[in-house]
Amino acid sequence: MMSDPRLNLVVIGNGMAGMRTVEEALKLPGGHRYRVTVFGAEPHVNYNRIMLSSVLAGDKTVDEIVINSREWYEENGITLIAGDPVMKIDRAAKTVTSASGMVVPYDRLLIATGSKPLAPPIRGLTLPGVCAFRDIADVDKMLAAARIHKRAVVIGGGLLGLEAAWGLKRRGMSVALVHLM
Repeated sequence: MMSDPRLNLVVIGNGMAGMRTVEEALKLPGGHRYRVTVFGAEPHVNYNRIMLSSVLAGDKTVDEIVINSREWYEENGITLIAGDPVMKIDRAAKTVTSASGMVVPYDRLLIATGSKPLAPPIRGLTLPGVCAFRDIADVDKMLAAARIHKRAVVIGGGLLGLEAAWGLKRRGMSVALVHLM
């Protein structure tokens, strides 16, 4: 029996940057020489994070902002491990270990984990009803709050803050926008 001659490419991060890199690599001559495994912290396929404000506002559904479906991963021979983030990289052994304890070897490793939201240094950030605006889970929390509550406070007058305020307003909430200088 012949062994698989492909190299193991592990991608940490199932967001737009990591998956765009994989898409482009697959188009290159010899691009299919990799056995690709993608780890994502979220339990979803990759989606257009920029369009989360449209989901919050009710202009789009989550399905409408998906970039690559599960079928795309399968058709391209990509193993997607969603909702199980990598917690450890062993560079000497060339392995990654996920939160669930799964150990996957790599020949090439791409780290495309994105960023984390910047929270102001104030008390109360861990209280119920307080969330960032970064992913589908955050949008789900805001939509649930909009169904129950009438008022919201958005901290941050940048683009995302304004979009969050507009989306919550569209969902019927009275919104106060606070911008820290």
